[in-house]
Amino acid sequence: MDNNKIGKFIASLRKERKLTQKELGDKLFVTDKAVSKWERGLSLPDIPILEKLADALDTDIYSILQIEKKKNIDIEKILYDERKKIKKQITKKIALIMIPIIIVICIILFKLIPFGYDVIHVRYNHNDNKIIDLGIPKFSFLMKSKENSYSIKSLRGKNILKSEIKNYLNTLEHISCNDTVYYYDNYADVTIIDYSVKGNLIYNTISYNIRNGNYCNTVEVSDYNEKLGIINRFKTLYADDSSLIVRFLPKYEKDAKENSWTANMYVYYTDENKSKIIEMSQGTFEIKDNELTYYRTKILDQSKDIDIPSVSKFIIKDQKLILEDNYLESYEKEIILN
Repeated sequence: MDNNKIGKFIASLRKERKLTQKELGDKLFVTDKAVSKWERGLSLPDIPILEKLADALDTDIYSILQIEKKKNIDIEKILYDERKKIKKQITKKIALIMIPIIIVICIILFKLIPFGYDVIHVRYNHNDNKIIDLGIPKFSFLMKSKENSYSIKSLRGKNILKSEIKNYLNTLEHISCNDTVYYYDNYADVTIIDYSVKGNLIYNTISYNIRNGNYCNTVEVSDYNEKLGIINRFKTLYADDSSLIVRFLPKYEKDAKENSWTANMYVYYTDENKSKIIEMSQGTFEIKDNELTYYRTKILDQSKDIDIPSVSKFIIKDQKLILEDNYLESYEKEIILN
């Protein structure tokens, strides 16, 4: 038996008699949907309905079922076997439809569900051959590296990858310069200055742009060197016509604990009759625009005849430091450090 041929046969007889599916269904006391299923080969009527169907279409059961009329034929068994066959066909069709749907759903979930990131060890060769850590979203692959950059492929969604990278970057120290926030790994002593996630429907490319050391320190060193000259040289007031010696010594690197630039300041007075220390101090400094501010954190020694301020400001001009609010005016009217 072929249920599709049976369905087409029922449909052709119905149409010959100019009956709609609803009209035929009304004659048999079934719905037009039941008639539609017979004609599409999705089901078969029971024997009582089959007999009524044969009468309605002026034919017999054997013709409808397209079998030879023989003695001792078990119609019930034939219908049972055919329904079993139809059920298997429908199950197979549903499976063929559902498998692609399930695959699509799995792909969508894979792209949208957060799985977190792994911190992996990679070699960094630029200026310093060392091992550094990078946060890589899970299920990523094909890492490539250049002098200062790393790229990773991933089949996962762009937005979820960005979210997981941000979660990793939030574990690093945020440093700021050039009106931009960067991400400093204090342990590996490298800075992630930029990252991106770019790609298409199939895969995305994650990129990290790395710089050795604290990037903002490097930027500040360059800026400070431009304004002060070589930053770790003395700035000195030392002239034949002056008895005052002033030395300001900034250090080349920031203090790691306080993340600040440090300096020492020494002021001496000497002439033929006497020599004395006016100030020996330690502190921190910063430069904004063309002004250097020195914050004293510790007075090591000082003269009793002068009040040393906690903060001193210098105007930067032609790589020279000109002291504002001159607390040394009783010794020297103008303090210019070369």
